Amino acid sequence: MLKNAEVAAIAKRYSVTVPQLCIRYTIQLGTVSLPKTANPDHMRDNAKVDFVISDEDMDILRSLRFQDYGDHSAFPVYSGK
Repeated sequence: MLKNAEVAAIAKRYSVTVPQLCIRYTIQLGTVSLPKTANPDHMRDNAKVDFVISDEDMDILRSLRFQDYGDHSAFPVYSGK
């Protein structure tokens, strides 16, 4: 997801980073987001998700084509399952 051009374009519209968009996306889906970083600056940035993704953009994110995430392909947020 971090290198997906469609996701990057949506993040740019909201003036946020791709990780922030992904975290907000999972929050709006009602799932738990567990971002992983040891970098304090990234931790602070990851907490700045006080924006709302529009229904239209949520639909775009939900409809992204399946990508092979290896062992993590079964993760429902990204696999479409």
